[in-house]
Amino acid sequence: MKIDITGRQIEVTPALREFAEEKLGKLERLLLEPLEAHVVLSITKHRHVAEIQVKSRTVLLSGTEETGDLYASIGEVVDKLERQALKHKEKVRDHKHRAALRDVAAAIEAEAVDAKKVGDEEAGAVTPRPRIVQSRRYRLRPMSAEDAVMELEASEEELLVYREAQSERIQVLYRQKDGNYGLIDPES
Repeated sequence: MKIDITGRQIEVTPALREFAEEKLGKLERLLLEPLEAHVVLSITKHRHVAEIQVKSRTVLLSGTEETGDLYASIGEVVDKLERQALKHKEKVRDHKHRAALRDVAAAIEAEAVDAKKVGDEEAGAVTPRPRIVQSRRYRLRPMSAEDAVMELEASEEELLVYREAQSERIQVLYRQKDGNYGLIDPES
């Protein structure tokens, strides 16, 4: 994550910089994309204002908070941005889920039409042919197994294909019927 911190009427201390970077690290885990953040800190009399704008490939998050303490302002605005990021993530997930349902419904309808044609032609036994339906494309992001479990829990998917962060190997994490998770390492 690239973080640019600007101070107005204030010198940005290493402690402030470290605190802001630590708080913004949560957003990086939520959005799972390369991020750019611009933080503007200002003090006017008793007003301590923190303005943060976070840009990723898919979303622009921004927020401003004013309190009597600069650290509290940073914490509150980052909480605001986390809520925005969760809302965006849920919106994207719901959109993909609806698109997947439409694809499945279209495939079932096309299969039924094909089966009816085959049934009409053969006037009897209908045996639908198995078809390959592309479900979705995977962008193989590097992450740890724990991060992959969190990602799978947050989604309604049954499996997740990812690149293991340390070894750069492709792995598949899937839900088992007993509630546990299975891990497939196809390269071993």
